[in-house]
Amino acid sequence: MSDELKEQLNEVRRLFENFSNFIELDNFRSFLLFTLTSQVPTNILAQMGLGGNKEVINLPYNPVFNIYYQKINLISAGSLIIYIKNDPITSKFTLDKDDPIIKNYLNANEMSLAFRGKEKFLLPKISDCSAFEVDENSKLTIKIDDIFHSLESFLAVVEPNLLFVVEATSESEPDLVFTFNMMPQMPSRMDQKVLKIDVFFDNDHKTKDKVYLKREEDFTLKYLKDIKEVSHSDLYKSAFSLILHVKSFLKLY
Repeated sequence: MSDELKEQLNEVRRLFENFSNFIELDNFRSFLLFTLTSQVPTNILAQMGLGGNKEVINLPYNPVFNIYYQKINLISAGSLIIYIKNDPITSKFTLDKDDPIIKNYLNANEMSLAFRGKEKFLLPKISDCSAFEVDENSKLTIKIDDIFHSLESFLAVVEPNLLFVVEATSESEPDLVFTFNMMPQMPSRMDQKVLKIDVFFDNDHKTKDKVYLKREEDFTLKYLKDIKEVSHSDLYKSAFSLILHVKSFLKLY
């Protein structure tokens, strides 16, 4: 193995050293976009995951820890908790899709792409207890499947709807771009939970402050802060990925 690959593998291991099923996002807008992506799998900002024909979209809130969260059940590695620390956005139990609160986070173009019918948001108050049952002797083990050497290669091969980014602490270090490989993994030990990731080291910090990544038909990439008007041609000839900036891997409980 080359020294460069060794260094990159060691850096990924360092970043995920204390990872324990929790990912904190950096703002509520990102969390809302993620929720729309994960809960409505059809017709989401065309390829991205926003929208569809499901009428109820859940935004669970845990009042004990003051977080909005989504629990993603993994085939071989328990549950993944994506969360954002946030005060309640409303005291209502339901919100219409065109409520002013939602418009605070989605622009008009995103809303026109996101919703197709009479969707509404349900805001239940729930304390997820599954993480309390995790055996410390069988914590989640992150393993690297592939390291890509260009983001064009990453998007062309993996075609991710979601890209997570761990930003470096200094400009001289690369950001880590990763996505989870959700294919079932066979652990080497019965008490081991394995989750694989694909990664790319972004030395140029191209995803910084960006929300979407658009891949053109010729595989060139465009980095976007929001979605402007999208033509039918764009929807058929381009692919979009939602960029989620990771604030922490802090374990809440």
